[in-house]
Amino acid sequence: MNKTTTMDPRSERMLELLAEGASARVIAKKLGYSEGTMRVYLHNLYRAIGVRNKTEAVIWHLHRTRPAASAPVEMRSSPSPTSEAMLPAGSGFGDMALAEDLYTALGAMSTFVGPYGHLWEAGLRLKGTAIDEQLLAQRAQSRLLWRALLKGEFAYGKLLCDEGHADRIAALNPTDAVAIVGLLSLGGYSAAAARLAGVLGDKRRGTTAVAVRELALMRALADAAEGRGESSLAALHDIAGDKARAPALKQIAMAALFHVYRGRKQVAEAKQTADALWAEAETARQQLEAMGVRPLSREAALPPLSDERDQAAHSRKAALAR
Repeated sequence: MNKTTTMDPRSERMLELLAEGASARVIAKKLGYSEGTMRVYLHNLYRAIGVRNKTEAVIWHLHRTRPAASAPVEMRSSPSPTSEAMLPAGSGFGDMALAEDLYTALGAMSTFVGPYGHLWEAGLRLKGTAIDEQLLAQRAQSRLLWRALLKGEFAYGKLLCDEGHADRIAALNPTDAVAIVGLLSLGGYSAAAARLAGVLGDKRRGTTAVAVRELALMRALADAAEGRGESSLAALHDIAGDKARAPALKQIAMAALFHVYRGRKQVAEAKQTADALWAEAETARQQLEAMGVRPLSREAALPPLSDERDQAAHSRKAALAR
């Protein structure tokens, strides 16, 4: 992706509207063009910034406008003296998460937490269970949602709703349902979050059963994101610290709690929450090592040269020695 492209005012406005979840029709209406003309403009915009579709364009825009895009929509404001803008260099993990985002700070460790992480894969392999194409596709979708939540790319949830994918994804996997509702709630798309949670809670629709615990987490996410009193924050905090809860749901709650604290400028609490998520990742890594799996091996060396390259290197050495 080309991150140095200079944007004209129309392109900037198109990107802003895309990030808000607007369709080509809505953007055309707001900017005073026909829908057909707007589709041409969007196609040209995607080509100019080096992306393939609307989702990638929004992610490109969010990366480009960070840090403003990292905070919940309803909580965005200029950094206060106690916020991440004043963090000292060389600080700990929580400081790095505040200065960048959870995904960047976790790095490769992000693969140990969230739905379908390394522990899930190692468990299946130890049982001798085959991982088919359908399961791989499910995993890819879940990990994409997890990554968007860690990075604070809340508009991804709205894009899924606008393109008609959110209901289908949520109906297939309750954990994905929680992640989507979390993205919508944290992004300020409260109406879309309430509608999706309502659909999932309606047992008459015949979708995959969403357990009471999952519905409770959706409510806690929505209440905390909208700032409905300290009790709402306490509910999300309790879920994030519940050791009896499924790890993926607990970790989704942790990531959401970090964003809520960050949006409220509660820097110390945000850092502690980020550190707790790192501890979850480290625990999972240790469990994998106990199972004989070392996905982040510390014993590594440069690969040997192939015979052909080895001979060429020896020839160059011999020529230099003459």
